Amino acid sequence: MRDSLRFTLADGTYKKTHVGLGDQVASSYICDLTAKPYWDPRGGAFPWMEFLEEHYETIRDELRAALSDPLLEQKGNAIWVAAARDDAEGYGPDWRTLVLQDRCEWEPSNVLLFPKTVDLVKRAATPSVEVFFAKQAPQTGIKPHTDFTNFIMTAHLGLDVPPKPESWMKVGEETQYWENGKGMCADTSFIHSTYNESLTMDRYVLIVRFWHPELTKHERNGVRFLFDAFEDLSPEGLRRAQDNARARTKADAEAAEKSDAATESDAESAAAEPAAEAPDSRKPGGRKKNKRNKRKAASGSGDGLGLLAKGMK
Repeated sequence: MRDSLRFTLADGTYKKTHVGLGDQVASSYICDLTAKPYWDPRGGAFPWMEFLEEHYETIRDELRAALSDPLLEQKGNAIWVAAARDDAEGYGPDWRTLVLQDRCEWEPSNVLLFPKTVDLVKRAATPSVEVFFAKQAPQTGIKPHTDFTNFIMTAHLGLDVPPKPESWMKVGEETQYWENGKGMCADTSFIHSTYNESLTMDRYVLIVRFWHPELTKHERNGVRFLFDAFEDLSPEGLRRAQDNARARTKADAEAAEKSDAATESDAESAAAEPAAEAPDSRKPGGRKKNKRNKRKAASGSGDGLGLLAKGMK
């Protein structure tokens, strides 16, 4: 993490053309994370997305109710704001967001406006860094760009979208189409673009920016330390960032102990019962135990946390 940050502060950028997949560009880069434009949201890696898909109508209805409220902007904070990025012109003036979570922190005013949505995101155990609604007007799109980080991915849940194939997102060399109640999970460090071809219909989606599934808890904690540190670089701010990181480490350790205790209890209960035949990974329903992908620590040749050094916006 330190080497990666140093590389970023030296304006380093990782660039790679993945044959058949597309171009990846990241100034926030952790090496050896699997890189591919789209991931299967229903392939078992993202159970939280499957949960959100099951409950998408609740989220959609809460959004619709908010949209019908003429006082919505007065009740919330930064309601339907334009992109706040260095490359915001690529998004166009009609791409708007309503933020619920930013850098792992929930936005107090807006959370009160969408209690059901926030509850579902939390109940799903979503590994979120950002959560927000996004609106794309008819006949508008986002030009090809990168989000500059490979360790935070992007998921979209279609809430109220034009009929397929009128609205789409191209990531790398692959194009997918938004559908109501369907999720998409993408590595947006690949060059990507969007468009709403509808003549009359706005496109509304819930966007979740989440930790890459191969990122360890220690690495997540390190990134969150940097979130806090860049927020306040004073001695007091850095001490507070360090205290927060230590508190998260302690909480993770306590959660792991509870999980181990529960596993041990389950094992003791199972031992008291007749043993069942272990599933054969070669038969339907059998599962093969995968070894955890061991990754190298980021080296000086990797790129850094530009997302953080540049304020993540």
